[in-house]
Amino acid sequence: MLNLAPNPYLEPIKKFIGDLKETKWKFPFIPQFLHNLITILLLILLVILYFTVGLISQISNSFWDLIVGLGQKVTFSNPITSSFYALSISIYFILFLPFFIIQSPIWFSGWISSRIGFKAVLILLVTIGVSIGIYFYKPELPKETFQKVAAIHDSLKAEYFYSDVDSLKNMNESKISVNDVIK
Repeated sequence: MLNLAPNPYLEPIKKFIGDLKETKWKFPFIPQFLHNLITILLLILLVILYFTVGLISQISNSFWDLIVGLGQKVTFSNPITSSFYALSISIYFILFLPFFIIQSPIWFSGWISSRIGFKAVLILLVTIGVSIGIYFYKPELPKETFQKVAAIHDSLKAEYFYSDVDSLKNMNESKISVNDVIK
């Protein structure tokens, strides 16, 4: 029997429901009300994540486990049986792909944040978001900026590269004129 992958949001949902049940209501009730209100809002968010990202994660992990299990069976079976396993693997992989594509941005951001840290990922996401926003809502701004950068590049190129050639020509001309004067 296939073991279904656990939904990562089930345990936090159970914990928040337990926190709601354990609330001791004492007068003036305001701190308990605020605590329960925030807990309910977080519980709503976790339930939404449970039915979206959590189920997609469970489905994709289950398909991946099937693919890996059948891949191990392919290596230890005869050629005819392994061809059926290979066909099954390809079908499971085709079924796995849409769930992985939906899950991949969240998986990739988690992988990146585990490598470089959460703050760096947050800065990277904000930078990408602002860049996309500027590109779609103010498309003339990048063009103007590129034109300004190109103008600065051209002026620097003219200043530092062409001026050396001109000064060398001037030096050669001055040497010739000095030599002409000496003769």
